[in-house]
Amino acid sequence: MDIEAKRIKELKNALDKLYKNLESIKKETITHLGDKALFIIDFHANNWMDINTWINSKYNSEELMNIVSFQFFRLFKEIYWLQLLFHYGNYPQIYRNLRYNLELISQAYYIDSKYPNLSLDEQIVKTKEIEEKVYGWNLIKSVLCKINEQSIELEFKPLWNYLNKYIHPSKIQMEIAAEKDFSSLVTDSFNKDFSRDALQATTEIFDIINMIIFKKFPRIKEMALEYKHINEWQEYLPYTMKTIKK
Repeated sequence: MDIEAKRIKELKNALDKLYKNLESIKKETITHLGDKALFIIDFHANNWMDINTWINSKYNSEELMNIVSFQFFRLFKEIYWLQLLFHYGNYPQIYRNLRYNLELISQAYYIDSKYPNLSLDEQIVKTKEIEEKVYGWNLIKSVLCKINEQSIELEFKPLWNYLNKYIHPSKIQMEIAAEKDFSSLVTDSFNKDFSRDALQATTEIFDIINMIIFKKFPRIKEMALEYKHINEWQEYLPYTMKTIKK
């Protein structure tokens, strides 16, 4: 074995040892949750694949050259990472990623609604122009007001506030974690309550994201209504379903 190959093997072994404990967390997650341990990938990733297929079947390539389509395409990778974080008990990072994903799609919809005739490249440039002026809750609220008849502050603001507890250093978040599982403040571990809350938040965020996507691509509604798993959507994606049935 040459020197470089030996060095690579040593580095790999070091990394394997460093993260070896994560496998036990994944095993505990699966043991305690069963099929729910794969809910993020099984439900949300499969939904993404179906929605993406419907969009591509109902819209031509020129119609898909917009920032909403582009950013939605990026979400598949994000869902895979959410599943990985969930398996390994990194619940705070899940919330950070969820806020990023929600803001990503909301920003795309905001830009596309405001500048529908711009090219994809021009729309991306526009995000740079507005990102320090229209962001955070003001961005989310602006988009939701356009596509939903519910009381925005009442229906969606609490979820946004909950995500924010994990974005910025928060005494409240630390107290919640310490009360449920003090060790989670310093190490990753499985926690039944944390896992339940993370799955719930993930589903609520993707309900909003899907609602935005169906608003942007209304031609796919008829395909969704014939979806073989529509009963699961009725249960987990209420806002998406309201948008589809309009």
